[in-house]
Amino acid sequence: MKTPRFHTLLLALLVIGSPFTAFAQTKIAYGPDPMQYGELYLPQGNGPFPVVTFLHAGCWRSNERLMSSYQAMAKVMTDNGIAAWNMQYRGATDVGGGWPGTWLDIANGFDQLQAIAADYPIDTSRAVVVGHSAGGHFGAWLAMRSQLPADSEIYVPAKVEPMGLVMADAYINPEVIDSIGTSGEIYCGEPLLEKLNGGSVAEHPDNFRQISPLKWLPWGIPQEYVVSTYRYPLSLPREITQGKTALQSVPDYPALAVLAGDPLNLQLIDREEHGAFVREGSRGYQATIVAIFRLLGKSSW
Repeated sequence: MKTPRFHTLLLALLVIGSPFTAFAQTKIAYGPDPMQYGELYLPQGNGPFPVVTFLHAGCWRSNERLMSSYQAMAKVMTDNGIAAWNMQYRGATDVGGGWPGTWLDIANGFDQLQAIAADYPIDTSRAVVVGHSAGGHFGAWLAMRSQLPADSEIYVPAKVEPMGLVMADAYINPEVIDSIGTSGEIYCGEPLLEKLNGGSVAEHPDNFRQISPLKWLPWGIPQEYVVSTYRYPLSLPREITQGKTALQSVPDYPALAVLAGDPLNLQLIDREEHGAFVREGSRGYQATIVAIFRLLGKSSW
């Protein structure tokens, strides 16, 4: 295995405790901005290894602390013979982020796997994407981005296609981004949708459609939806007699995916906290790992 140019070795010879213990974590840039990089984790051995791309949460924002949320799970991957690509990106409030920068970062950062495969033993035909919360929105967008019109500002011809997607307690409907809760507070504490949409939805409805994965089903790949009962299923008034007790419909992602023809597995975690899905040892954390292994055909870990 040769060392590629411009790649910075951060850690080597980590503690060996299993046949696939990680031996290196390498920082690799996919663009000139300090936020355009990922951490590559590799198991020992010759490979080629399947590779899992992690997209962190953070209310569609980004920083180093948020990126660290998937480092422990990345090491679990390498302990089990799977490479990991823990990706950083410019979020909605970063310079250069929003529309189109955040979306281009998600696309280009994932496509960097093609260049990485020229220097490291990873198998891009077995590339799984995992996203928590807003990161799940970005993962779902990666799953459908090839359907975007070629003249879109956020269209990047895909160099790598995910073979499967895990969404951990994810918010994949951009209508959530600036929603107002029962407390009267805006969801992320500040308005972000216009930044991610390149302006208001009323003025840029086509942009909104391009960042709305639910509008592009089927995505054509197996999906794992690991979610807390705090967030799913949705409890809404339903029409129990004609014309009465009805409320406007809310998109039900699992049902829509299945009806569109996509293979989907749903794991409901009873009353799991949102942050627990990236907390070592929690039920949501364990369920996410099981979902990854199921997509890659691993029976246990």
